[in-house]
Amino acid sequence: MWAVPRDHECGTVAVLASGPSMSAEVAECVRAADVPAIAINSTIKLAPWAWALYAADIEWWLHPSNAEAVAAFRGHRISVSAVRGVHQLQNTGIEGIDFTPGCIRTGGNSGYQALQVAVHSGARRVLLCGFDMRPVCHWHGPHPHGLRSTPPATYAIWAGRFASAAPLLAGAGIEVINCSSDSALSCFPVMTIDEALEQIA
Repeated sequence: MWAVPRDHECGTVAVLASGPSMSAEVAECVRAADVPAIAINSTIKLAPWAWALYAADIEWWLHPSNAEAVAAFRGHRISVSAVRGVHQLQNTGIEGIDFTPGCIRTGGNSGYQALQVAVHSGARRVLLCGFDMRPVCHWHGPHPHGLRSTPPATYAIWAGRFASAAPLLAGAGIEVINCSSDSALSCFPVMTIDEALEQIA
């Protein structure tokens, strides 16, 4: 299995998810601040300059609608699934956080996993963007045919897993800030992306 390189030791990393609060403007704020980013799934189309692209599901990697963006991407391609040309991390369970290099707890969703990728990269401060955790469409609209949609009740389950992981992250000295407007994820401090970026020395 592959291990995430520690490219961001003691630094800040933004994780760009696909909730409706994600936008080209948010991605541009992160890029302009020179903050490394992990783009999740189709959000790579807003941040083709990202340090890494993370998608848990093999179906996403193989779907024709993503072929152009994946082929053009030059950063790290990462998944918990076995996909040709993509770095694979070892799945060690659903709950909690695995701080072992090359290992990951899934939380049941790509955002949970990408947060751990940021931690594995050495980040001590992680900015969550597009983590709305509500049963509404993604910023890019509904998934095309062939990709799964999340059942509405699942979002509360996911939020509970983040809440369980929050003290583990804090105990490891990792600050996680939710920069997603109108987010149902309440276990992390909340700031706008502008406020969070202003605090970077």
